[in-house]
Formats: sequence, C-alpha cells, structure tokens
Amino acid sequence: MRVIQSSDGKETTSSFTVDEFTDKHDIEGGLTYLGLCNILKHAGFDWWSVKDSFGVMDAFFYGHGGTTIFVRSQHMHVYPAFYSKVTNKSLLLCKVKIVFVGKTSLVLHTVLRLEQTGELVATSSVVLVCVDTTTRRPVALPTGFIQKYSDLQNVPRPYKVSGFPRFPCSPEKLYRYSVSVAENDIDRNNHTIQSHYLKFCMDAAVQRGAREQAYSIPNKGVAVVKEITMEYMGESILNDTLVVVSWEDDINPNVIYNVIQKEGRDIFQCVITFDIAVITSKI
Repeated sequence: MRVIQSSDGKETTSSFTVDEFTDKHDIEGGLTYLGLCNILKHAGFDWWSVKDSFGVMDAFFYGHGGTTIFVRSQHMHVYPAFYSKVTNKSLLLCKVKIVFVGKTSLVLHTVLRLEQTGELVATSSVVLVCVDTTTRRPVALPTGFIQKYSDLQNVPRPYKVSGFPRFPCSPEKLYRYSVSVAENDIDRNNHTIQSHYLKFCMDAAVQRGAREQAYSIPNKGVAVVKEITMEYMGESILNDTLVVVSWEDDINPNVIYNVIQKEGRDIFQCVITFDIAVITSKI
C-alpha cells in the first residue's frame, strides 16, 4: 500500500490492490458490499493506521486521553464498476479528505477509483464523533485539532442524515428477523463491529426476506446495492439478541428501510437502495 499525504494534511491518497484488505467475494469472484466496507475502512476510515495521516494520532491518543472516535452516520454510493470490473487483483486509488470540523465531530469524504482507468467505484461521506470512553457521550475535539483545521469550521456542513421515515401503519408490511451477536461480530473493544449491523440488515433483506417473499425486490438472493445511508445510535455486545425490522418503500420498492432494535430500543437504522436494472438482468 502506497500512501501520499497532501501538504496541508487534509487529504491522503492511497494506492493498493483489493486483496490486501479483503477476502469477501461472492460466488462469481466479485466483491461483496461487506468487502467494499472493509476496503473503505482500511483505506479511509481507519486513518490512524496510517501514521499521523490527519494529525489525530497525537490529538486523540496522546493529547486527549479517555476519548475515542465513533462513526455516527455514513452515506455510501456504489457505482457499476464495483460489480463489473473490480476483482481481488484490481489496483484501486483512494482519496480521503477531511472536509468539515465541528465542536465534537468531523466529516470525511472518500472517493474510490480504479487506478488505471479512473472509473468511480464508490464514494462515501462519514460523520465521526469524539466520545468519552466511560460515559459514551460526545465531548469536544482537542483544541489543537480544532485549531489545525480552523478553516473547516466555517464551511457549510457537507453531509448529515435526513429524517428517517416512521414505521408503516400496517404491521403486515413489516418484516422482522432476529439475530444473536456472535464472537465473529465483535471488535477489539468488545462491541459489535459497525459494518456487521449492515450485514444483519442485508441478511434480513436478501437471505431471509427474499426467501419468504417479504419484498417485491430483491429476490432470488441477488444483492446489487446502489446506495446505503446508515446511522448508529447505540451499541451491542456478545450474545445480545437483536431484531431487524424492515419494510419496503410504498412508491419505490427498490428502497428498503431497516431498523435494528435491542431490547425495544433503536440502535441502528439504514436505508438500502438496490439497482433494479442490474437485479432484473441477473434473475
């Protein structure tokens, strides 16, 4: 993996082959949505693994003890090249840029392309929040970090999650799927890996719901994702029982809403938009 940092410290550019970071492929050898999440995590969101890539190593691990970073929300757009041209040997170019800094949060924007052709593979915007490791409440970013990127405090906030729709009035429109958090769902902090919440929702939509004909689409196990919007509101741990509640949009059946609940409390929600044209061509 090659990494280049911009002179202002706001952007990193990395070049790598897919198989450096993921083994998540479908039966035809193409990458899955979780494979893409894994690539984005390592190439962009896991930025502290790149030495001082945004100056946060000192800010968060040495100058601001007792805090950590949580993903609050994320929007991801997946382009056709991801499904048709990316393989485990593909060389990708990833640019990650910090575009907004608030009092307790910051926004990163990621652009992933095929290095040889420049074709878009995926884009992502993610809101990261600084929280106290004990109270789990948001706390102010380190003063030095805010000062370093002071010019990004006065720009319009580039991304935030829009209002999530309420549950439909008709209970028969809801599909429910229960899952128990397993050991392979747990991260090094003993909490559920954030991308696995998306996995639970996809399992409900594609593996379970499709088989039981809960939705108009997707069916026959085909999962061609076009867009995903996610919001994290809580946490879960090993052996927790989670309930995925999902339903399709009344007007656009390619849009499926998902809420994950723990003991009746919402801890995650996402909107998954499937590509109807690609799904139709595959079934």
